[in-house]
Amino acid sequence: MVDLNGLLADVRLLVIGDPVAHSLSPAMHNAALRHLGMPFQYGSLRVAPEDLVAAFELLRSRELIGWNLTLPHKLESVRLMHCLDEIAENLGAVNTVVHRSGKLFGFNTDAKGLEIAVEEAFNRPLGSMRVAILGAGGGAGQTAARYLASIRVPLLYLVNRTVEKVEKLAKDLSSGSSSQIIWTGWDRLPEVFAEVDLIINATTIGLDGKGADIKGIEARHLFFDMVYAPGETESVRFARSQGANAVDGLAMLLYQGVLAFEIWFGKPAPIEPMRNALYRAAGRKVPESKASRRQTFRKPESSSQ
Repeated sequence: MVDLNGLLADVRLLVIGDPVAHSLSPAMHNAALRHLGMPFQYGSLRVAPEDLVAAFELLRSRELIGWNLTLPHKLESVRLMHCLDEIAENLGAVNTVVHRSGKLFGFNTDAKGLEIAVEEAFNRPLGSMRVAILGAGGGAGQTAARYLASIRVPLLYLVNRTVEKVEKLAKDLSSGSSSQIIWTGWDRLPEVFAEVDLIINATTIGLDGKGADIKGIEARHLFFDMVYAPGETESVRFARSQGANAVDGLAMLLYQGVLAFEIWFGKPAPIEPMRNALYRAAGRKVPESKASRRQTFRKPESSSQ
């Protein structure tokens, strides 16, 4: 059952997930709203998967600008949109919704957020790198795989413990991409890593406190963990212990939020206030600002289901 009574009257944006209490998106977006003097807030709403359709119906009746979606709703929400932008349609996942007069327009800013964060961290074009995705069979891994195939990275390894999940994905992606796409199991990590530059972790390995022993990482590797933790993830710490240049997904969260903000309001987002609020909410030292690529506003009507 969905209860909107807990939302403050001035909430016009929110993040929806299950769970959602841990989300740092409200801190980031509320900092942007305050900086620009906008008279409303960004909230959060826990919605169980079985209540997603009912939640969207209720939210359409409210005066909301839009909302973000986090796990586990990004894939299922695609069918609930009246219109999808090209990236969301190609990836089959929505993380940003624009609400206009009862109609819902779906966008995906996760993929571009990943690209900007990787390029900022490692100072190399993502499209030029040979990449392995760990956990390519999950929702986040599949989205990353589809985007990397679309920008035609030269080599893309899809790694998953259950290889059946990535076998079909690899075949689907190969039909529409010039990338060399190979699927394999976890037992071949050293062989896979010998052929790639960038390792993207889309699994929860290390988040259970048991450490992260990812065999085959070398000092020449770039390692990007799509998840983040209050400190640093065990996966990032392990990769660094092997000499690799490694970062987690906090900057990805920042840039997907920046792009979402620009879609909602059609103007540049205040990146530095958002960065400062996000890193402080995560208990992290705020990094020095870097010049970042911007998203130009695209009208939601650009693509339809």
